[in-house]
Amino acid sequence: MTITKIEQQKRNVSRFNLYIDDQFLVGISSNTLTKFNLYKGKELDEKTLQQILFQELKQRFLDRAIKYLSRAPKTTFQLKRYLGDLQYKKKGDWYDEVADIDFEKIFDEIVEHLKDINLLDDENYATLFVESRIKNKPRGKFVLVSELIGKGVDKEIAKKVCDELIEDEYDILKKTYFKRYKNEKLDMKDRKKISYLQRKGFSYDLIKKFANSEFTE
Repeated sequence: MTITKIEQQKRNVSRFNLYIDDQFLVGISSNTLTKFNLYKGKELDEKTLQQILFQELKQRFLDRAIKYLSRAPKTTFQLKRYLGDLQYKKKGDWYDEVADIDFEKIFDEIVEHLKDINLLDDENYATLFVESRIKNKPRGKFVLVSELIGKGVDKEIAKKVCDELIEDEYDILKKTYFKRYKNEKLDMKDRKKISYLQRKGFSYDLIKKFANSEFTE
């Protein structure tokens, strides 16, 4: 395999398009150009080519991942979904679509790196999410656990965080009810109010306890 062209990019003069056997392969940085001593006419073996591809794409995806996480905390699942979408969007721009690239390995290494530097932490994400819900949109544990699982948080982590942060689910139920219905009495025959509380994640037994204890005359 031979380098047939190294073309400086117009939008970023510190990056170059690398062509192998007259086919675009990947965009590379000036650092990679220097590190691998790349020039037109140079022969590359498969191992060196894969090293160049892997290093360049990993750095580009890592840079985007860091920007993505800087906007708001995300779960590992959400980050991997973002990277997968980015892989599809950048096909033909960042890399040749027929290039043999192990994207799964790239993404796994990025995830581990971000975890090591504390930019990616599913338990911390779950904690922030539940704290925000308790403050702004109170929910029962069942709904909160379900919401976290839907965002890719492991079920055991979701349950652990909810158990730690929600010591008194009964108190949250009361606040939820009074915020919506003020001082209106709760009758267990009132399906509208019962359904509302159940949708917020509170069990029938807890709702019944609330109705019996708060509204007995």
